[in-house]
Amino acid sequence: MRGFLYSFWFLMTVIHSGQFALEGEKIEGLTPLSELGRLHDLLASTEGSMVWKLSGGIDKLERPWLFVDVEGEVQLVCQRCLKPMPFFVNVGSTLVQFPDEAHLDEAENADEDLEGIVIDPELDVMALIEDEILLALPFASRHEDCGADRIVLKDSKPNPFAVLAQLKTREAE
Repeated sequence: MRGFLYSFWFLMTVIHSGQFALEGEKIEGLTPLSELGRLHDLLASTEGSMVWKLSGGIDKLERPWLFVDVEGEVQLVCQRCLKPMPFFVNVGSTLVQFPDEAHLDEAENADEDLEGIVIDPELDVMALIEDEILLALPFASRHEDCGADRIVLKDSKPNPFAVLAQLKTREAE
């Protein structure tokens, strides 16, 4: 029966975020990168998948929260050499939920480290997972040891200051 429940929740990608948190629900899945369309322009390849988990609960201030956990490897495009570059995504975000934007803004002003969202009766789980992946990606990906930054320009002319330095040392002798 547990396998059926897992399959049911996997197909069900829309939840009421507040109720989900209040009931302490948990869902998880494995989503192919090919199904995460907003990532496609940033990737060298859409092969592979992301493992994700979403759980809900209530914090000590009795606010509902969602914990989003996403892991997997993507192939980004190095911005220097334009070749594929592996990047491991490992996201763990707690999103505190608020009834409206005013309460969310007030809480974020009081605690700058707070990550919050407005309670959504029709939260698209796949959109949330994709948002978290997008936020985890580097702004300009590049290999740590990319050959493109090692270009050395050869100058066929001698440096005039080097010639002057040689003349100065000869005069001193």
